[in-house]
Amino acid sequence: MGRINKFTSELFRRKVVRIVGAYIAVLWLLAGGFSSLFPALGVPDWVLPAFIIVGIAAIPVLAFFSWKYDIVPPQLIRDVKDVEATNPHLTWARLRHDNKEAGHVLLKWTGDGGATHEKRFFQPIAIGREANNDIELDDERVSRHHAVIWAENGVWHVRDLGSSNGTYIGHSKVSGSAALPQVCELRFHANGPVVDVFVAKSAETVIG
Repeated sequence: MGRINKFTSELFRRKVVRIVGAYIAVLWLLAGGFSSLFPALGVPDWVLPAFIIVGIAAIPVLAFFSWKYDIVPPQLIRDVKDVEATNPHLTWARLRHDNKEAGHVLLKWTGDGGATHEKRFFQPIAIGREANNDIELDDERVSRHHAVIWAENGVWHVRDLGSSNGTYIGHSKVSGSAALPQVCELRFHANGPVVDVFVAKSAETVIG
């Protein structure tokens, strides 16, 4: 019973139930509309049952991809476990992250629609074009999973994840990983989106 409850909880946490429920509702509405429309168009009677059967058969496939790839609208708040499951690089950073005397980083960036965002992070940060990143940069020059930031031995680092266009501290390209200066600009592509970085120790205050 415990495993069943845990599995059911995961279905809700990963939004599988919500996605499948919405799909079934849309399928039901389409079937109802087609049942009235098809006769008027002279469509054979077997088409509607075939449509319903194919639609029902697609439910397990949708549920699988929703579970595995976290198919949810990007404006929803991401669960940390969901982000890690779909972005293994963040898991790598979390395993290396050391909170001892690391303090935090304040990041500022421009998001979709030109909105300015500012947030303090005490844990590793994933940056990329996909929604399963802590910082999503909707720009074709940015890779799906472009870079991660984490702290190790009290120093914050950035690691390029083999991106197509590179990660830059200012105008210097990062080769693998590099320590972050206390104040710097991170660029994703030499002329790509910029994230302003302010590193602060635990007892320090960041003035933005």
